[in-house]
Amino acid sequence: MIELPQHPPRCINLQSRSMATHDEGFAGAPDYQGGMTECWCVQTARPLGPDNGWVGMKECRDPDRDCYQEY
Repeated sequence: MIELPQHPPRCINLQSRSMATHDEGFAGAPDYQGGMTECWCVQTARPLGPDNGWVGMKECRDPDRDCYQEY
């Protein structure tokens, strides 16, 4: 059986270059490890979500945000 990587819940619309390049292995990417990953919302294509809140790994784990859709 293939074991899928586990990740903490986050919004499905959160995106970064590391995620796009390395898929679920993004946490091991050098730019992610170095804190140089810029995130954006797929819905807005900006670093602000549809609720005008900032986008990021911490911010987009909040299920109380109106725009949150669990991945």
